[in-house]
Amino acid sequence: MRASLLRALVVSLSILFASSYEIPINANTNLTRHENLNLQVLNAKVINGTVGEVMRLKVNKNTEYIIQYEPDKERLTEVPLRVTVFTQDATLKNPIIVVVRQQKAVLSWELPIHVDDSNGGTTFPRISRTLCYDPWNNATDHLQNGYSVKRLMLEDPPIVSVATSSIDDVTVEVTVEPEDEFTIAPNQEYTVAVTPSEPKYFYYDFPDNATQTDNTQTVVLVVTSEDNVCMTVSIQNASCPVFDLNVDVKFEGLWETMNRKGGITISKSKFPYGFFVVFVPQGDDVECEGDDMIDALNRTKIVKYIIKPSISYVDYVNAIMATCACIVLFYMVFGVSFFVCSSKAYIPRTMEYMGDSAVYTPTTPVSEHDMLDNISCETDYDTIAETILDKAEILAKDEVFLSDLARKDFRILKKKSYSYLWHILTVALFYGLPVAQLVITYQKVLNDTGNQDLCYYNFLCAHPLGFLSDFNHLFSNIGYVMFGLLFLWCVYRRECWHKDNDFDAHFGIPQHYGMFYAIGVALTMEGVLSGSYHICPNHSNFQFDSSFMYVIAVLGMVKIYQTRHPDINATAYSTFGVLAVAIFLGMWGILASSYYFWIAFTVVHIFVGLYLTAQIYYFGCWKVGIKNYYHSWANICRTPWDTLRPKYTSSFFLLTIGNVCNWALAIYGLLYHQKDFAMHLLAIFMINTIMYFIFYVAMKVIHKERVNTLALCFLVISLTCATTAMYCFLNKSISWSQTPAGSRQFNQECKLMRFYDYHDIWHFLSAVGMFFMFMVILLLDDDLSHVHRTKIRVF
Repeated sequence: MRASLLRALVVSLSILFASSYEIPINANTNLTRHENLNLQVLNAKVINGTVGEVMRLKVNKNTEYIIQYEPDKERLTEVPLRVTVFTQDATLKNPIIVVVRQQKAVLSWELPIHVDDSNGGTTFPRISRTLCYDPWNNATDHLQNGYSVKRLMLEDPPIVSVATSSIDDVTVEVTVEPEDEFTIAPNQEYTVAVTPSEPKYFYYDFPDNATQTDNTQTVVLVVTSEDNVCMTVSIQNASCPVFDLNVDVKFEGLWETMNRKGGITISKSKFPYGFFVVFVPQGDDVECEGDDMIDALNRTKIVKYIIKPSISYVDYVNAIMATCACIVLFYMVFGVSFFVCSSKAYIPRTMEYMGDSAVYTPTTPVSEHDMLDNISCETDYDTIAETILDKAEILAKDEVFLSDLARKDFRILKKKSYSYLWHILTVALFYGLPVAQLVITYQKVLNDTGNQDLCYYNFLCAHPLGFLSDFNHLFSNIGYVMFGLLFLWCVYRRECWHKDNDFDAHFGIPQHYGMFYAIGVALTMEGVLSGSYHICPNHSNFQFDSSFMYVIAVLGMVKIYQTRHPDINATAYSTFGVLAVAIFLGMWGILASSYYFWIAFTVVHIFVGLYLTAQIYYFGCWKVGIKNYYHSWANICRTPWDTLRPKYTSSFFLLTIGNVCNWALAIYGLLYHQKDFAMHLLAIFMINTIMYFIFYVAMKVIHKERVNTLALCFLVISLTCATTAMYCFLNKSISWSQTPAGSRQFNQECKLMRFYDYHDIWHFLSAVGMFFMFMVILLLDDDLSHVHRTKIRVF
């Protein structure tokens, strides 16, 4: 009785709202009103409807239908209702107006519905909406698949009114039916079909009973589809209203775009009363594909979704503790082993261990600060070098030895070497702090807006911690930091062994420890910057992840070159100047890449490669210019046969292979250039560093120099880690060069301890690989430590 009175009251109020005066009504009475002087008659027909029945109505500007639905206690006890309205006669100028009145809400829309797209919009003649109500206040506990979930209870049925401003009759079909499978159970896959005008949403409530293997208070929504129709997935609080149209779906909760794969990690702390999962296809695929791909005739999307409990707290802690334990264990094993092996194989670098047969010309002892006190800048160093080094004399020699290119005072070289360390520390400070500030701001914006498209996470393996959405990808960079610090300790320990300045001035390879320290700092900062990037990885900040990879590659090449060319090695100013240009090119390639840009870059790439080849082949004594080229040719090509036969056959052959590889890389970039220019540029640096290292080792073997056993073991470990790491890198879990939806197609489940994916494993393996490669460079020429420089060849 009370329900009937309430429905009558609602109908009366609705008619009163549209009338100039009140008229008593009955269930099937025609309602009439006069509008001022127009004397138009509006007939509001109140009819009864049955849930599941298709109501076919004809409406016009003078006739409105109000449909009252009686509750069906047998069918409507656990699921909400869904209203579907269809018409082929209505137009955008005179649409059908549908108003659905509920106990606590009013829902309205127009038909045909207009969905915006890049071509101005598409209209759909059918619309279907699920009616909203508060599931928390209309639910009872229910056991499903071993979990305690909520069973929804129905409110009073809705009242649907249909009207139009069209003069002609418009045929409308109205259907109210239950929404099947509205409540989501954990670990159960569901399939649903949706369109831009027929979105759907479903309810999930966090179970009360947790297990030791699953964290039911944090869950992961996994969404897959076989088609490319772009869709927005939204997670909203389980309360009214629900935003389930393209115009408003991004107003509330968490949301992301997807086409074939998507996922969101959801915590009970943000949705204490459960949440709605909303699926809304878009009018076109521009936001997902980046191109105008519209198929207005078929925007139906078939979606499969499942909600899985996240990793348990115990597994979370165990993964972190296991990682830290492995690093500590590595420190202990490596530290003890390296100390023992180094101590047994170490011959003190002092004159007393050389014997009477050593080829040695003593120098006058010089105090620690002599000469350096009179040199004020880097220009003075270069001036001194030019007065000592006769480049024409060097080019005229059939064989060049290290004594020809190591004439500078070792204290000058030491100070130049340490300038690399001060430069990189300055760059690290002024680059790292703004980066950290920016990405933390990105994370806060994501938390405030719910825009999951802002950060390109692997949503299927992203474990939050505090305000961080993806802690595991940040934490896995700890390897770079810890191994960088370990390398700094190894360099410091070796430097402490070098105390005899007279010995170091004439025997072995000149040690530029400042450059080694710079490499260690670069490895450490790679961990810091990569971790910062993974706080919120996206298209705009990829350089945060790769910048210090450029630094590592360039410093590696410069250090290898320095071993045999100490007097003519690049200064810190020129080296970091090159890095600045590289960073600029990387930014330009990301923001304004074009076909002409790729042509210009390819030309620069090839000519820079040729210039560096000439510098290596001519021992750094070749300069750009016709006059300089003539002098170089005159010193080397003394007979007609010399013009056809390379003077340094081994170097010529290996450098030719290196140039062919660079030409192939340049042509590939030109022909198959992608949006990922930064990765192409990084590949150029890394590949050339590896090729130069191979060239150096090959030349050592050709000149019958020995690679010590410890360095060889480290090289094997490094290559093994690098090969495995490259496999993990190629199995990427995101792609920042794609759209957010395109990046999600690479998302994958965790592969290690339910905590790390392939990219995390790449972090660990690449950190170990780079550490051992740096150790190889540090130890590579230990076989020459007691050989006089007049016997060490330059190549």
